[in-house]
Amino acid sequence: MTEQKKKLLQAKIAAALYTENGRVPTKDEIEKWTKFARVLYTAVLGLHFERQTQKRNKQLPIF
Repeated sequence: MTEQKKKLLQAKIAAALYTENGRVPTKDEIEKWTKFARVLYTAVLGLHFERQTQKRNKQLPIF
């Protein structure tokens, strides 16, 4: 992830936290939620793309 994309993600998270909490979020809160968002994105989309690759290569398990 490029530095510009990281900053944009942090800005979006800071704006969302401000809207939800009604106060300016701390640096630690922004870092925590940024890490959470990246992990969740990787978990959801990583599995999706892995499954698509397996489908293309006909490697899906048959139960």
